[in-house]
This record gives sequence, structure tokens and C-alpha cells, in this order.
Amino acid sequence: MSVKDMTLLHQQIAASDFEQAETTAKRLAADTSFSFDGFICETHHAVNARQSNLALILLEGAERYFTTAVDAKQLESRVEPLTLLIASCRREKMDEPARRLSGLVLELLDKPDFSSSREALAGIAKFAGIAGRYALRRKDLDWFSAISRQTVAWAVRCESGAAGQVFLPVLDSWMHRITRQELFDGVPVLFESVFLLLAAEPNRGEFLNSFLQEWRTVAATACLNPENPLASEWVEQLLLLTIRAEETAFWRPVTQKIAEVASLAVAKHGVSASFAVFRPLLDVGRVNLGDELKFGTGPDETSLRQLIIRLVCTEAIRVADMAAHKDFSAITGDKIEEMYHSWLRDPSYESQTKSIERFCQLLLIFWSLNRKRAARRWTPREEKLAAPLLSEEERSKLSFLL
Repeated sequence: MSVKDMTLLHQQIAASDFEQAETTAKRLAADTSFSFDGFICETHHAVNARQSNLALILLEGAERYFTTAVDAKQLESRVEPLTLLIASCRREKMDEPARRLSGLVLELLDKPDFSSSREALAGIAKFAGIAGRYALRRKDLDWFSAISRQTVAWAVRCESGAAGQVFLPVLDSWMHRITRQELFDGVPVLFESVFLLLAAEPNRGEFLNSFLQEWRTVAATACLNPENPLASEWVEQLLLLTIRAEETAFWRPVTQKIAEVASLAVAKHGVSASFAVFRPLLDVGRVNLGDELKFGTGPDETSLRQLIIRLVCTEAIRVADMAAHKDFSAITGDKIEEMYHSWLRDPSYESQTKSIERFCQLLLIFWSLNRKRAARRWTPREEKLAAPLLSEEERSKLSFLL
């Protein structure tokens, strides 16, 4: 019966007799002798004919095979045809069948017999890349969140131990799609997956460095329009990831990459227009400076807080140097003052005026000590930064920097 009905279904789809095709598909869905491969093949025909209801009827029939006990190899072999079918749904803009297919693949991951081999990991990564990009293109963050969270959570449990490297291209494709669609809320969802992969990776430093290469490209693209809140969100979430990772060695490459992106934005748009992009980095410096002045006891080679302050100051000066180089009428001190004024214009920092003044004065002092010839030719214009804000006791606590 199933062979006859399958032939009939082919003919009905070809003739665009979709009402009768749905009736035939329901008979096939009830036929226990019809195979999983048969359902997938017929669903391909329905998708190519852009018949969503017909595809859903056939997928309902395929679902029963996911409750049937089969060995790990059979379960693994089902990922590729479902992934190819999702790709067809994306091409034909068939949202509901794609969502149903995603559900089937994610259901596979919950089965205790599902393989955790390197081949299975590669197959799931391919599925996650295609399905995740489709969800982002449709701006469906709930769908994307389910795909990213469940596939990555499964991947980090794999015995192969290669989840991070296998998923790097997937993360890259997701980041580009988030930036293209300007999905602000998609950034923290993606970084949850990055954190899981980073925490499970045997060589965390190597994984982070590889990720930072991809992150830099995406963040630089977002910064082409610094007024887009997505530009600063990429920086904000990277810093939050670094804080959560609790790895001292991560701070240097992270601050350097943020400064690279900030320099690109400043070179194109200037300090004031681009300030929101790198403000999160300066804010990390400001907060740590406040804690150091409150709790610090002097130079400490093991202090993460002191390391962060040093790195933020170094990279902030690098951005200001570059901005001054682009502006022939200004020097670095002028650009630090411009950062200060840009910061104060943000109403959300109205209560932080004092700590902003103190941090910006620290930047000026740090610059003057490291660029003495240039600093001697510069006169501050901002009176609040010219007046001494750091007491002798506070400066002694900062002797690791000054």
C-alpha cells in the first residue's frame, strides 16, 4: 500500500492537486510499514512544492520513528537528512516545517543512545549552523535560543572533547547573522553558548584566541554604525564573558581586541561619535579603580584588579593616540578630555561623575608619565581634570601604575 500511495503522492504533487495529496499523506502517515527515509523523501517534495501543511502531515508520520528504539548509528544517520531538509525549508521560506524539523533533531540529542562520536558532533554542528541562521533570519530568538542552548549543551558533553573547535565556524555564522539582522537580544544568547564551550574546552586560551579573531571581524562590522546599540553590545558581552571565565590570562588579548575595534571606529567616526563602542572597556577600568582605591594596599603582582587597570589604561591611551594622529590639530591629552566629556553626556552615568573624573585624570597622568615629551607641550582645558583628584595616599596605592 505504501509504495502505491507514494507513487500517487508524487503524481498529485506534480499535478498541484494538493488537497488530494494531503489525504494521501495522511494515509502514509498512518502506514506503519512506511520508512523514515520514505517520509523524509516525500517531505522534500512537499517543501519544494512550497506546501507547508503537506510537509507537516508527513513530518507527523516521521515523528513516530523517534520513539522507536534503534541503535546509536541509526540515530546518528538521521541528522544529515533532517539537516538537508531544513536547508530546503530555508531556501523555500517554510518556517513551520523547519521548526518541526528542529524539534526532531533536538529530540534526538536527548536520547541516551545517541552517538557522541566526532562524526556525530560534526553533524550536529552543521545542523546548528543552518537552523540557527534560519531562526535568526526570521528574527525568532526563542527558536534560536533553543537551537543554540541545546546543541551546545549536548556538544560539551561529547566524549570527543573537540566541541569548541568544531563549533567555531557555527559561532562565526551566528555572529554575522545577528549583526546583519541587528538583533540586539541575540548577542547575550550567543555568548551563553560561547561560555559553555569555553568552560568545557581543554585548551581554553587557544579557543578564546580563535573566537576573538571572528569576534573582531563582526564587532568591526557593527561599528561601521557606532550609533547602533549592537556595536557596544558586542564589547559589553565579551567583557562579561571574560569576567565570568575567571582567567587572568584572558584579559590581555580581550582588551587588545576591543582596542583594535575601538580604533577602527574612532578612525572613521571620531571619539565622540564612537565613544559608546569602547565605553564598556573604560567602565571596567573605572570600577576597578574605585575598588583598588578602596581596598588596595599597594603593588601586588598577583592582583587581577591591578592588571585590569593597567591594561585598560594602556589600551585607552592607544585609542586616544590613534585619534590624535587622525586629528592634526590635537594631541592625546585632548582626546582623553573628549572621552571625558562624551562619558558625562551619557545620562545613565549622572551619578558617577566623580569616579569618571578620577579615572580620566588617571589616564592623563598615565599618559604624561609615558609620553613625557608630548605631555610637556599640552595644557589641559578641563579645569576639573586639571585639579588634583587623587590624594597622595591614593597615588601611593597606584604606584604599580604611576
